[in-house]
Amino acid sequence: MQEFPSVSVVIPSWNQGRFIDRTLLSILKQDYPGTIEIIVSDGGSTDETVEVLKKYNDRLIWWSARDKGFVDAVTKGVARATGEILAIQSSDDYYLPGAFRAMAAAFQEYPNASFISGGEYAIDLSGNVMSSSSPRGEITPRSILFQSIPPQHATFVKLRYFEETGGMRREVDMCADIDQWYRVAHLAPGHYIPDMLAVYQLHPDQRTATSDKWFPNLVKMVELCEQEPRYGQKFRLTDEERRNLYTYWEINWTGKRDMSLARPIAFSKLLGLLSYSPRTRRMILGTSINPVLKKLVPAGVVDALRPATAAASLYAKPNLDWWKV
Repeated sequence: MQEFPSVSVVIPSWNQGRFIDRTLLSILKQDYPGTIEIIVSDGGSTDETVEVLKKYNDRLIWWSARDKGFVDAVTKGVARATGEILAIQSSDDYYLPGAFRAMAAAFQEYPNASFISGGEYAIDLSGNVMSSSSPRGEITPRSILFQSIPPQHATFVKLRYFEETGGMRREVDMCADIDQWYRVAHLAPGHYIPDMLAVYQLHPDQRTATSDKWFPNLVKMVELCEQEPRYGQKFRLTDEERRNLYTYWEINWTGKRDMSLARPIAFSKLLGLLSYSPRTRRMILGTSINPVLKKLVPAGVVDALRPATAAASLYAKPNLDWWKV
């Protein structure tokens, strides 16, 4: 691979006009010697999105027409991609300075990696950093299920591997990006790098906060891969791993949507608590017993026991407004 490979960034878009200008500028202002192709696949937005896209008419490939959702938008965008490297960026998230150079350097360091993923900041609507993550090491099917999920907005994949999987699957629309990295990792491992590459925008309308499809879609992702020989022959869960993982997912993703629905599920697992893995036990206890204890223990005691690093205000704020300059 050349030192600065060509990159195609596909941006599926739908009524995120208040954010998409920032997304585009975070790409256009990258100090990257290689070719960057920007493809916006908009689903017929009715807000200011189209007006924003028109501003950059000669620097983008874009269209605005009704589609069948996220996977359909990405599929149409990828069909136009010509870069050696593919990135899929959400229209409300954006890149940090130097992200593309860091990606290129990583592919030079890990030439056999199918994809590269970096660190991310998550911000609220006021621009405050609410969390950050920067995993390390090789990305395998097992690491995706049990350790950390590569963030779509901070991931770059070799286009040939994306195409070899057949692209994103509508059957798992809610977790189609996770499913994509999961299948690619079966073909060849990816690799995390310590560089902070992107920013994830938190807001109330996200699918993460509103959908009840996360748990069943993740289960379907695993089951579909195990049924397909080219994936299932390379990696599959044991019965015990499956029991732990599915229990963890059911409680976790139900809780993200509505904690009052997750607590009864967690309580129902308490009788067999010791039969679960440490990670799943922590999820069961954290959802069922811990809320009860918090009601019994004075708030001051709980605050004193909480690790200092858990406070969002203690995160050192990076220059997240660099794209404005």
